[in-house]
Amino acid sequence: MSFNILSLDGGGIRGIVAAKMLSIIEKQIDKPLNEYFQLITGTSTGSILAAAIASGRSSQEIVDLYKQQSSIIFPYRKRFSLKRLPLLFKHGISAPKYSDKGLIQVLQGVFGDTTLFDITSPLLLIISFDTIERSPIFFKSWRQDKGYGNVPLWEVCVCSASAPTYFPAHKLNRRIGGTAQDGYSDAIILDDGAASVDNIYNNMQISIIDGTGISQTRTIKKYIGSTRTCTIYPAWEKVPDKTSIYSIKSQYSAIDGGVAANNPSSCAVAEALRLGYSIQDIRVLSIGTGERTRIIPFEQAQHWGLIQWAQPLIGILFDGSSEIYEYITKQIAHQRILRLQFKLDRELTGKRLSDDIDDVSPENISNLLEAAQVYMQQPNIQTSLHKFLSN
Repeated sequence: MSFNILSLDGGGIRGIVAAKMLSIIEKQIDKPLNEYFQLITGTSTGSILAAAIASGRSSQEIVDLYKQQSSIIFPYRKRFSLKRLPLLFKHGISAPKYSDKGLIQVLQGVFGDTTLFDITSPLLLIISFDTIERSPIFFKSWRQDKGYGNVPLWEVCVCSASAPTYFPAHKLNRRIGGTAQDGYSDAIILDDGAASVDNIYNNMQISIIDGTGISQTRTIKKYIGSTRTCTIYPAWEKVPDKTSIYSIKSQYSAIDGGVAANNPSSCAVAEALRLGYSIQDIRVLSIGTGERTRIIPFEQAQHWGLIQWAQPLIGILFDGSSEIYEYITKQIAHQRILRLQFKLDRELTGKRLSDDIDDVSPENISNLLEAAQVYMQQPNIQTSLHKFLSN
């Protein structure tokens, strides 16, 4: 039996392209997408699409969401807008372009009190990145043992969509747990699941929640990552040992998952394999948000410094990530993947398609929707889609 995966790229407002494609596909299969796919994954704007579909919303509802509420998320275009003054007062000249208030407002309105673990079918995988441990965060609706806990679905999406330079990082509480490897009067050695970065747990609280030394809570004064040793204060009343289960109250500093995997398809394939599905049964529908065509000539790039690279670099990193993960997925899944993606040029409709993630002008939104419609009507795309959906 096939294990169908839907993978959705990041891309800001260009997520409306993927939503439009999905609305056409949803009509063709004549059933809700959350009943057709067994695992849905998304990054950044793709996380919003993925969470909305997994929670039972139709693709057309998501198209309408982008059309009606994107201006709340991106309320102005220019960095020197008067509306941005509160951000400059709060963060200084290097402030992100937007506050996350609009993003949070829209996502809370969409998902309400729904939490990650409320999504039981299909499986939901959302990608973010933690700047503290410099590692990806894989939010999995089926893993209730993870340190992020039962996060509100809106907050999972904020973590995944907080693009650097556009939005501030998002703070999310987490619990780090494990079994002690040893203990001393003023120290405890954590297990291999703990971070290898020095001082990362300094000043955090560690509690013994089971085993020897249960109910003790101490402050971590120093952490040595190479040996995973916490020096604590005050000293233990009862020294923990290898039976002791610990919990550290920590936090994520979450930014856009596109830093790790703007195209999360290979992450989803890896999870399907870990869940025991055969590679022969895995099929992937991977949908992009439009391929950038804006070039950076060598004559410009060779002279650029920090200021000039700041904004374009995000798009370049995301593009590179998408291409690499598409390559990996194709090497693993071979003919069992269908990638839907078109270039953001005038070829499809003769109209300008902005590659900016925050161009929410009515003209650009209309042009993106029209281009997606034309792209999906192409005979070669319809043939490929029919073949994928028929297998």
